[in-house]
Amino acid sequence: MRHARVAQRSASACWPPSLAPQPGSRTCRLRETSLARPGGLPVDSRPRGRRAPGQEISRLPPSHRLPRVVEGLDLRALPIGHSEVSLLTYVDGTSTEAEIAAAAGLALGDVVSILDRLSALGVVRFQDPSERPRAPRSSLPAGRVTLRPVRETRVEASIHPANALYDPKELDEPADLDVERKRRILDVFYRLDSLSHYELLEVDANADKRAIKGKYYELVNVFHPDRYFGKNLGSFKPKLERVFRRITEAYDVLTRPEARAEYDAYLQAQRRTSALDRKLNDEKARARELRAVEDGIFAEARIGERRASMVPPISPIPDRPAARSSSPAPARPASDPARTASNESAELRRRALARKLGASLPPPGSRKSPSPAVPPPSQPKSPEAADRALAELKQRHERRLLEARLEKAREYVRRADEALSQHDLVEAVNALRIAAQLAPHDEALKRRLNEIETSAAKELAARYVEQARYEEREGRFLDAVRSYSRALAGAPSPELHDRVAHCLIAANAEPRRAVEHARLAVQGSPNTASFRVTLARAYLLANLHESALGELERARALSPEDESIRGLIRRLQRGDT
Repeated sequence: MRHARVAQRSASACWPPSLAPQPGSRTCRLRETSLARPGGLPVDSRPRGRRAPGQEISRLPPSHRLPRVVEGLDLRALPIGHSEVSLLTYVDGTSTEAEIAAAAGLALGDVVSILDRLSALGVVRFQDPSERPRAPRSSLPAGRVTLRPVRETRVEASIHPANALYDPKELDEPADLDVERKRRILDVFYRLDSLSHYELLEVDANADKRAIKGKYYELVNVFHPDRYFGKNLGSFKPKLERVFRRITEAYDVLTRPEARAEYDAYLQAQRRTSALDRKLNDEKARARELRAVEDGIFAEARIGERRASMVPPISPIPDRPAARSSSPAPARPASDPARTASNESAELRRRALARKLGASLPPPGSRKSPSPAVPPPSQPKSPEAADRALAELKQRHERRLLEARLEKAREYVRRADEALSQHDLVEAVNALRIAAQLAPHDEALKRRLNEIETSAAKELAARYVEQARYEEREGRFLDAVRSYSRALAGAPSPELHDRVAHCLIAANAEPRRAVEHARLAVQGSPNTASFRVTLARAYLLANLHESALGELERARALSPEDESIRGLIRRLQRGDT
């Protein structure tokens, strides 16, 4: 009986007060039995040889076992319920079962049974308590609390380039797709216009045919619409179809040597054209360069004024040597003692006479030689003279600035000449623009700048037209619209307006814009029948059938032998649009 009471007190002492086993429970009975044995040691604590891994951890009391969730498992495929899933949210690898029970507000026995079941399913494992991470020790003495100001921190998530192109609410659309698959479809779909064939297939520019083919089949497994047959795709279905068409087009171009070489040349020309366009129209870079030039001019002008205001030091004038005379210099007479004594007696008589008359004389030897006449101080200048001096100083400053500006302008003109000798029109234009701003009154310089700007704009427009023709041949009509529009900005013409309208009609997009460009083409060349046919087709795209029929009649009057115009008129009259 005494041993039982000792065992009960010992069992209660090893547990925290809130988690101590109740007398008569299974845990308490096991503890009493182990302590009642000879030696007072638990049966499991005696050395029995090496146990299997995890056996000692499983025998620890719940207050010491550390459960950890096994990574890489799909919990949706396991036979577990809501209670197991909610309990797993408290398993962080650093809390014991007793601490998890206290945090979750559950009984310790329920937590132990749920974790044992999850351990049997392989969801959690129990680790050695020595692996539990320790909290860093505080440098403050115990019992002291130091309050510090709270610092707010901001966690910036990584932003995908396509996230700014679509509303994240599109991910919430009900469809038989998981969130990751929806995100991948949207990321590719909203960047189709900016992705090259290589970027779309996720291969390098020097990838061989085998690598391109392997990546193509990998993407087909994700973006082929038939892959989701019978599923509810919602608005993701047309997106998948368009992405798959572009993937197929990229694969078809990159696996044919001639088409790939033509596409590579197109990419290279596109990069050169974009770089020239940015360089020609980069107002900020030109403003920065002009500001730096102006600062340098002002600095040089200040240095010149400072040098001009400095008075040069007066160099000492050397003594002139005395003119040599042929006759010898007369010798100075030596001092005469009798003459000196007579002078002293005369001085004494003069002082005695002064005492009798009551006058005072300065002591002998105190007479000074008369000082030279000091010139009177200069009179202050009049306000008119001060204003004239200030105006003269200002004119001199402005003259220095003007000379420095003209010199810099001549330097940039020389740069433009060097660029023209190398057939670099864009660099010549930028140099002449700065020169014209430094010399705004030079009319000849302005005329030359306008001529070279026109030539540079025509060259840039020609490159955009070449790029647009390739895009039009490949059926990328919206890309061709963008290229033709950029060419129009540099060299507007009726032909380019007609091509923009034609590509918009072929893409079945923006009817109003197509009508505007077709009208501009007809206004620029009203006697061209093909331009009027394009305007009629734009009217049909905008559902303006009467206007379309009128334009076709005018086109037939300009080209009566054109059978295609007659056929269009007959179809339109039958109501076949």
